[in-house]
Amino acid sequence: MDNSQSNLTLTNRKELSLTGIKKVKSTEPNMVVASLGETGVVISGSNLSVEHLDIKEEQLIITGTIDSIKFTNTVSKNFSIKNMFK
Repeated sequence: MDNSQSNLTLTNRKELSLTGIKKVKSTEPNMVVASLGETGVVISGSNLSVEHLDIKEEQLIITGTIDSIKFTNTVSKNFSIKNMFK
């Protein structure tokens, strides 16, 4: 079991700060997929950009228009958008 702590701060739907990041799986202009250990997080929106990523410090900052944040039990290596909407 993963006992690490994570914090999320969303400012005006334009900037997302997330701590506890273990790995970023994918970055696209409309989606960022990351891992918080055993938990996955999918950030959706438009014009998304990773402004800061420090895996050693476990910090991630994303800017753009953030429409949704979804937490999942796991993030597989074969993540797909099709699986996200099941």
